[in-house]
Amino acid sequence: MKDLPLAEALMESLADGVYFVGAGGEVSFVNPAALAVLGYDDELELLGVDSHSTIHSHHRDGKPFPPEECPLLRPRMTGETVRVELDWFIRRDGSFVPVSYASAPIATPEGRGAVVVFRDVSERLAARIITAADAERRRIARDLHDGAQQRLVQVLMGVEEARRDPERAADALTRAAADARRAIEDLRDLVNGVHPLVLTDRGIAVALEELTAHTPVVVDLDVTEERFAPEIEAAAYFTVAEALTNVAKHAEATVADVSIRRDGDALVIEVADDGRGGARLNAGLQDRLAVLNGTLELVPAQQGTRLRGVIPL
Repeated sequence: MKDLPLAEALMESLADGVYFVGAGGEVSFVNPAALAVLGYDDELELLGVDSHSTIHSHHRDGKPFPPEECPLLRPRMTGETVRVELDWFIRRDGSFVPVSYASAPIATPEGRGAVVVFRDVSERLAARIITAADAERRRIARDLHDGAQQRLVQVLMGVEEARRDPERAADALTRAAADARRAIEDLRDLVNGVHPLVLTDRGIAVALEELTAHTPVVVDLDVTEERFAPEIEAAAYFTVAEALTNVAKHAEATVADVSIRRDGDALVIEVADDGRGGARLNAGLQDRLAVLNGTLELVPAQQGTRLRGVIPL
């Protein structure tokens, strides 16, 4: 068995996938881990092919990924290093695999190329979704304990006081009734935080009108009145709600534009603001869409921030 050069032996032994891209955009090296993640049996199936059109040509929703917008190609063009926590690569069978990666420039005799180091984050993504769900359950339990549950205990105490002391019954029952009303308000607020009733009854357009009626930032809505599956409407609603919360807290914006529309077989969600920019993606929102095979990304904007989510229908 032939001994491999040190550099090649190192690449062969790495658990992370690695491939090199030449100055012309072609794959010039691929290690076994990369082949395994991408579903290929032999490196010859990838060597010499155009990297973008083979591995990264489409978004998760199936829409084409223009080369000029591809972060993987940026190191070859600008010399910068790019790191992405969650993206999707295309496997040989056409399926998508969630990955995190770093792409860095390398010098080749023909010009600047890039080295891409990536790993399959399917298990990590699933774990993040489970963790987020557990955190949400704990939040609901805490809100119930601190809010409605305490109110209902006070209601019970008022009723017991009225039963024991008829002379003070009127005052005790008045207090109990007030505590009951506050408990109902607490429960309504809690339910709206989990899944607003108006969203179920009247759809996302009306739900967002109510959500944005009193926001500190002016919000222009362009939202389809078409109804979708409950889980898709909920994902779109909370994506917008979280994005607008971030705009109000951090963006120093005066106006936000919200667009939700059907585009072929996908629902496209966009939230743009005229603020100071510099926003970062929220991992929880990415996970909310990823569980529906959707994607969430920040897209270039001349001013402020533009968030774009896509959910396959």
